[in-house]
Amino acid sequence: MNLLSKTKVKLTTPQFQAEGKKKSVKKWLIITGTVIAVAVAALSLRGLAGRKAGTESEYTFVAAGRRDITDTLAGSGALEPADSYTVTTLISGDILTAGFEEGDIVKKGDVLYQLDSSDAATGIARSELSVSKSQRAYQDKADSLADLTVKAPISGTITGMTVKTGDTVGTQIAIASIKNTSTLSVTEYYSDEYAGLIYAGMQAMVSVPGQMLNLTGQVSEVSAQKRVSDTGVPCFAVTVQVTNPGALTAGMDATGWLVGSDTIYPTIEDGDGLDALGATTVYAKVQGTVSKISVRNGETVSAGQTILLLESDTLADEVKNAADSLKDAQLSLQSQYDTLDNYTITAPIDGTIIDKYYKQGETSETNKPLCIIYDLSYLTLTLDVDELDIAQISVGQKAAVTADAVPDSTYEGTITKIGINGTTTGGVTTYPVTIRIDETKGLLPGMNVDVSIVVKESKNALSIPAGAIEHSGRVLVKTADGTTGEGAPDGYGYVEVKTGASDGDYVEILSGLAEGDTVAYIPETAQGGSLLPFTPGGEGSPAANMRDAANGQSTGGNTP
Repeated sequence: MNLLSKTKVKLTTPQFQAEGKKKSVKKWLIITGTVIAVAVAALSLRGLAGRKAGTESEYTFVAAGRRDITDTLAGSGALEPADSYTVTTLISGDILTAGFEEGDIVKKGDVLYQLDSSDAATGIARSELSVSKSQRAYQDKADSLADLTVKAPISGTITGMTVKTGDTVGTQIAIASIKNTSTLSVTEYYSDEYAGLIYAGMQAMVSVPGQMLNLTGQVSEVSAQKRVSDTGVPCFAVTVQVTNPGALTAGMDATGWLVGSDTIYPTIEDGDGLDALGATTVYAKVQGTVSKISVRNGETVSAGQTILLLESDTLADEVKNAADSLKDAQLSLQSQYDTLDNYTITAPIDGTIIDKYYKQGETSETNKPLCIIYDLSYLTLTLDVDELDIAQISVGQKAAVTADAVPDSTYEGTITKIGINGTTTGGVTTYPVTIRIDETKGLLPGMNVDVSIVVKESKNALSIPAGAIEHSGRVLVKTADGTTGEGAPDGYGYVEVKTGASDGDYVEILSGLAEGDTVAYIPETAQGGSLLPFTPGGEGSPAANMRDAANGQSTGGNTP
């Protein structure tokens, strides 16, 4: 773990040490362990023999004075890039292009590799063809569904309808006939000698003997159809249209003639009488059961008007199946398009190419790294901060960063994130803290750095050496009246103090002492050179040993 600790305690990161350093560290740890064992034995013997008060020469005397104190947290860790990405591919294929090299700077979206996609293109062509076929099949079925509504193809009068609701009709069964008799026509044949005189729109007369009517009409068509009269005269067909006054019907006898500068009579009379302008037989385009009839015989309908409705469960199922087939084909095509995208591999982030594993002409492998990209726009590191210190730092707080690899340089870092997902090990919980470094000249990812975070600063603070403070928060201070406290050297007594910031060497005194007060304490080296760590003034400290020897107890001494 990269632990942040109080000043003067610097943790190392063994995994980044050279092999030679590892051996020396092991050796130091073995020696230290031996010394600690000897020290423990010495202190144990000393405890059994009883403790004696220190002589005056063992004490160090110092006056409480003022100085600037900076309280910091320190730690170490390895640098990481702002972001990193290992580029892989979901497919294997021959690399056609790979136009970049290690050290190149790329932008997000830049093409890194182009793989051979010829097989994929063939698959897409097949899928597109399948979609086209499925689209036509669906459209045919959808149109058939619309054909369940049978409509009049022309305007006219309904005749010959015999179907009824519930009947099943097919495509070969006549539903009804429609004749448009609003306009009637008669066709007759004229001698070729009049070919240059007869034209469409020419005025004509039609006689209907059965109704005793002579109607005015006009030539609607001059046909190339030929006939020869009984006397051998070649003739051509001319059709004349007249408006039905209401009483005429198809089939009535009628004759016509043309009115020009002279009256022209037909050489051959057709003999079929009047014809309806339009006539058709209505058929269903799909098979179904008649669910509703909208018109009856004798009624007039307009082109496009509904005649009857059919229903067909079978056709409805066929339409649904065709729609499902179309959707399946479309999904398959989209999958092919997505797969095609995989053949063009682009940079997922802005950054610098750190490693390139494949080059042009080689064959990529599925899920194997192709290259690695680092975003070096800034660097970061993560430190684990003790639960007792985490409340002293906040996002935005500055940190001083140094690296052995870049001597005589200090970089400014900023705390960007304080994780709340702590990790507990050996009864101690730590929290991850991320620090960002923007100015990174000389630094590289992976470098080990030391970090110092100022958590408290006291200017011109009243302070004394850290070793002068007992575990219980008391200090030996020279008494104003010359009295001597129990277990204290002559003229000294214990007072309780309230402490503030500490830089490891000195501690700020908030109350209990005044500037110039003389305090006494026994430095560590005056206690037989103990190598065991201890809390200043606590069990095993010089003052506590002296006090215990004077009082014959493990803790003691009263404030005078």
